Amino acid sequence: MLTVILTLSTALLALGADVSVPISSHWNGGFQGSACFNIMEEMHSWTVVLTFDQPISSLDVYTADIKETLDGGKVFVLQNKEWNKDEHVGDKLCLDFQGHGSGDINPTVTGSIHAGDSTGAPITAGPGQTLAPTTPRPTVPGQTHAPTTARPTVLFSSDGNKAPLKINSDWGDRFDGEFDFTPSQNVIGWVVNITFSKPVNKMDIIAGDEYSHSADGLNWILINKGDHAFAQAGSSLQVKFFGNYAGGKPAPTGEATLVNMGIDHWSISPAATTDTSKYNYNDVLYKSILFYETQRSGKLPANKRIPYRGDSALGDKGDAGEDLTGGWYDAGDHVKFNFPMAYSTAILAWGYLMYADAYKAAGQDTYLLDSIKWPLDYLLKCHTKPDELYVQVGDGGADHSYWGPPELMTMARPAYKITASKPGTDVAMETAAAFAIGSLVFKNSDPTYSATLLTHAKQLWELGEKHRGIYSDSVQAAAAYYRSYNITDELAWGSIWLYQATNENKYLALAEKYFDPAPAWGMSWDDKTIVNQVMLYKITKDEKYKTAVEDSFKFWFPGGGIPYTPKGLAYRLQWGSLRYSSNMAMAALVAADAGLNADQYRHWAMCQIHYALGDTGFSYLIGFGDKYPHSPHHRASSCPNLPAPCGPFIMSSKEPNVHILYGALVGGPGQSDDYTDDRSNYVNNEVACDYNAGFQTAVAALKSLWLRKEHPEQKGTAQCPFSTGSGNTGSVVGKK
Repeated sequence: MLTVILTLSTALLALGADVSVPISSHWNGGFQGSACFNIMEEMHSWTVVLTFDQPISSLDVYTADIKETLDGGKVFVLQNKEWNKDEHVGDKLCLDFQGHGSGDINPTVTGSIHAGDSTGAPITAGPGQTLAPTTPRPTVPGQTHAPTTARPTVLFSSDGNKAPLKINSDWGDRFDGEFDFTPSQNVIGWVVNITFSKPVNKMDIIAGDEYSHSADGLNWILINKGDHAFAQAGSSLQVKFFGNYAGGKPAPTGEATLVNMGIDHWSISPAATTDTSKYNYNDVLYKSILFYETQRSGKLPANKRIPYRGDSALGDKGDAGEDLTGGWYDAGDHVKFNFPMAYSTAILAWGYLMYADAYKAAGQDTYLLDSIKWPLDYLLKCHTKPDELYVQVGDGGADHSYWGPPELMTMARPAYKITASKPGTDVAMETAAAFAIGSLVFKNSDPTYSATLLTHAKQLWELGEKHRGIYSDSVQAAAAYYRSYNITDELAWGSIWLYQATNENKYLALAEKYFDPAPAWGMSWDDKTIVNQVMLYKITKDEKYKTAVEDSFKFWFPGGGIPYTPKGLAYRLQWGSLRYSSNMAMAALVAADAGLNADQYRHWAMCQIHYALGDTGFSYLIGFGDKYPHSPHHRASSCPNLPAPCGPFIMSSKEPNVHILYGALVGGPGQSDDYTDDRSNYVNNEVACDYNAGFQTAVAALKSLWLRKEHPEQKGTAQCPFSTGSGNTGSVVGKK
């Protein structure tokens, strides 16, 4: 028998050239690796064979299905999932996996890939398989559908929870049966692999649905119905059904294995640091960048680091079929709102211009550049003509009615644009700012790309300046979600960065024309007042801009116009409270670096950021520290592993998200420092790309201060909550 298995595995391996598969980490009981393959031919289905030099007990693969396990656990045959069947010449397919075994194992692994099934043929029905029917669907511009790849029987890896078949009644050709499992962990979605002793030709399942079954009827795979996804550890999970069989009594015997699809074995370790600061800023930067990778839309790159995310929204198109794939999903949903996306990109890129030393010292500079290039590439696609800019992909209403992973979206995803006749000065200038800052970031490392960004920035500045209007008046689809209320701050903001990139005085003149000296209400995707004040002071050193900056922070500091929570958070607004405090902290750190009240501004900013990182005993940054949110309002991270269904029943459950959404900053507490980790609470517990942007840049600034030995902790001004006067006489906010 062993000879037969070895011969089969050798035949499989012969179908594709072997590549060496690196193991990135290993520990007692497991290891992690990534198998990457250069695609040399068009593939509409594929098979990968992984061969280990020693047996392993189980393998977890998020982006492929385990078809067979051979040679006593040394050979694993994987096939594409429904949503990633198509690979094209020039692509690079990477499969992240985790293996499990005894002891600290570090196996040698090789892999091969070929089109089709294990014989090289397209995946079709065959012995031991049944394929779900496929119905062709029309392709509509701007619309994506769930793939309709034929689905083979797949034996899912298991935690070993087995149960024998219990026959309650046997009528000669039909029986009433059940499997009773006692899971060792809480179940959030399940798969049951069944083996019968004689063919079963039909199953009517009460709590589940058929996923697939073998042609001979001996093997069936079931998945839970949506309202039967959950079971508590130690409780009874019953899978009851009626089955049809032929040949008369007795009914078949059988055994089933329960696979808990609500377990994510992927985890990461904190980033290394030699700093002795209170918080590990390296780890914050590392994880915040990971959050932006989780938000990626489109065809994911070969170096993707989020195992549970795959390609999605590959059909995003403009009115004339323009490719609008890529970019970031906005928050816990899957709409691409370009106004906050461009803002987030600009703030992150600006942070790199100022604090490259921090990113380099943290070992995150390459990742940060890759992070901001992802939305920049998408925004370039959206600028289809000098006077035409797509500003949104996806309909908020349809999108928000869907609770599931982005890989399986089926709703139409219309695209919306601004033009000369349907103006959007605000979003045009915001995108111009992102392009101009990006051109400065990539000026030395990629001058061609930098020049492209600057060309588009100039064109969008012209569009926004000549054709004035609020974008949400032209694009009503955005109005309910990201309504803009003015354009003057973006006129100044975009002009500031065009001046920085070109040194042409016409841009500075327009920026100064639209300067607003009033104390800043706050800082967000729709309000750049404070950063305009800071940047104009940095550029000109004019006293009027200095006065404006100082007036803004007098308004924000204790005793001004902003209320504070008992534990010291500057509390601008309930919705995303940490966004505003973090953004203003970032602005204070930039102002301090410009020479304005450095000790006081840095001290206050540090206290605001440290509040978010854990000064209250709780970290609002997911995956950072010992206590942090586990149930953010975020679809992709909440859903169980495929093929278990996801839906509103997951959103409303009290179970934590299946996947840890590393690096995401949640909205934050209420005005009394109150907070409930509830997935349905999108006011306090949603995440968003713009929430992280100013926060991440502020952390980079604090890391830079540490490197320069100017951090408040190094200067003895680190007491929090903050009191006015940087520790001198003044009012104290809250108490520990």
